[in-house]
Amino acid sequence: MKFKIIRSKFIEGLKGVQNIVAGKGSLPILQNVLIEADGEELRMTTTDLDISVKCVCPCTVEEKGETTLPVRLLFNSISKVAEGEVSVEVDFNERAVIKAGSAKYTLVGMPAKDFPRLPEEDSSYSYTIEQATLREMLRKVAYAASQDDTRRTLKGVLMSFKDEKLTLVATDGRRLAMVESELEFPKDGEKDIVLPSKAVNELQRSLAGEGEIKITVKKSQIAFDLGSLHLYSKLMDETYPNYRQVIPHDTAEHISVDRQLLLSALDRASVMTIDEAHSTKLIFESGRLVVTSAATEIGEAKDEVPIKYAGEKIEIMFNPAYLMDPLKAIDDDIVTINLNNGHSPAVVKCSVPFLYVLMPLRAS
Repeated sequence: MKFKIIRSKFIEGLKGVQNIVAGKGSLPILQNVLIEADGEELRMTTTDLDISVKCVCPCTVEEKGETTLPVRLLFNSISKVAEGEVSVEVDFNERAVIKAGSAKYTLVGMPAKDFPRLPEEDSSYSYTIEQATLREMLRKVAYAASQDDTRRTLKGVLMSFKDEKLTLVATDGRRLAMVESELEFPKDGEKDIVLPSKAVNELQRSLAGEGEIKITVKKSQIAFDLGSLHLYSKLMDETYPNYRQVIPHDTAEHISVDRQLLLSALDRASVMTIDEAHSTKLIFESGRLVVTSAATEIGEAKDEVPIKYAGEKIEIMFNPAYLMDPLKAIDDDIVTINLNNGHSPAVVKCSVPFLYVLMPLRAS
């Protein structure tokens, strides 16, 4: 195999795939990138057996072929050379000679025939959505997914294709984030899938451009086609909990507040929280919200935010980080906090089809 490629294109492709490699205790070839040179393109693929990612770059192929090379070492080598043309030649012993300017590297690879193959793509129905739309949807919910390994299903994000909408949901049992976007697809395209957190993270990294993304679901696999980059992932086979039953549908009080003012007040007050008592009290009164945090033997913080509210006094306690997360993820100037009292869940809403349910903390 022999090809030439512009360094910036090579680096861009390697950046797209280098995050998906298996741990050191796995098969050695899973530390490698599969490189295929054919026609006028270079295809680079990595996998950890749960997730696979393929990036396609333009190049000049002088002799087509395939091999696998250590992806991190290859990336580090190419990142050190000057911008310009990089030539790569691989012999029958899987030894790759890389030349760029005055630099020359020799890397020892492994046969491409031993590299796990990507899932076969078929003519299954695909959903098409703007990359920017999916990127924003994931930004609004992904942080709420569980980090607890014992709650495996909740570590993923639900993607629900129903009622001509795509709904994304993430929850860790203490909070829940949901966002919706209209999406056209036939009735037989309705389904619920759970995307693993690792795939969510990689998808968020990959959704950097504009244009459309094609999503294809096939049994236990999902494929995302971003044009020059393709991401494949296994799906979680557990059934996602009925999230709608935890969303309060009737709340007595609807309180409007400036998002940035509230976020700043929570951030300042959270300085006086500690791991054992990571809580902040919100006191809603007519026309104002008092935000306080106190830790025994450390100190107390207090701040005040104007609000649109004329009801009875409500005191409620939250983990401040959990309340700041959705405020960072949405862009509206004004948000609405819906409450019944200081003991029931609060619902944060904004102008887009988004909501965030947060359970209050109990006073110790």
